[in-house]
Amino acid sequence: MNLLEEIQYYWNHRYTGYSKVNQKELEGIQRERWKKQFKRLLPENQNLKVLDIGTGPGFFTIILEELGYSNITGVDYSYKMLEVARENIQTYGKENSSIQLIQMDGQNLEFEPESFDIIVSRNLTWNLQNPQQAYSEWLRVLKPYGALFIFDANWYSFLQNEQLEKEFEAKRQKVIEEKLEDYWQGEGVDEEKMTWIVQQLPLTYQQRPQWDIDYFSSLEDVSVETEENFGDLVWNYEEQLNYGATPMFCIKVVKGDT
Repeated sequence: MNLLEEIQYYWNHRYTGYSKVNQKELEGIQRERWKKQFKRLLPENQNLKVLDIGTGPGFFTIILEELGYSNITGVDYSYKMLEVARENIQTYGKENSSIQLIQMDGQNLEFEPESFDIIVSRNLTWNLQNPQQAYSEWLRVLKPYGALFIFDANWYSFLQNEQLEKEFEAKRQKVIEEKLEDYWQGEGVDEEKMTWIVQQLPLTYQQRPQWDIDYFSSLEDVSVETEENFGDLVWNYEEQLNYGATPMFCIKVVKGDT
């Protein structure tokens, strides 16, 4: 298998545990916290076309439709993730949902240029073999004056940073002591396989969001701004402990009239 197939294979076997984490968010305080942030960040025009890249178990699509957006498409390269996303939409989403889900590689989108007004993505870019190509594709399918929102973190960067690894292990130990769920040991997690994958990925060795800022800043007719420690706005206590060593950031990119 090539690296893309290895990544797909991994997530096709981790979908159940990953979905359970998303379900806890949908049943917890995170649902309203994310809705509050989307209301702050996204345009008010709910007729806009929205694309969720790397939708996974469908978390973003569900809350965006709940906010009133009616033209939402979610894509993911893992067909198992899409299967569980459909189940989650049926359970947690609107009755007669109009969300469209498509299996697609986020690095090679099969949409026409300038197809979407808003693009969102969570916890995907770090896991891509060619993030520059992905970002180029995302901008290609974004309409002029459209907005791209990337929510991500330096996932697994502790493998390359001894101080960060100590912080990660300390927080993980606290999760165990407080009898909370350890998301790094969830259902379907293969730590050895993920460690191997991470070592092949270019962004494992980059400091983000600076890498992303540098990339988008190098382009013409594109503006970029970031919010660091975005997890403080949406995570609950359990997530803060699990993810605290790898803070979430938000990158907002606006495409000019190209």
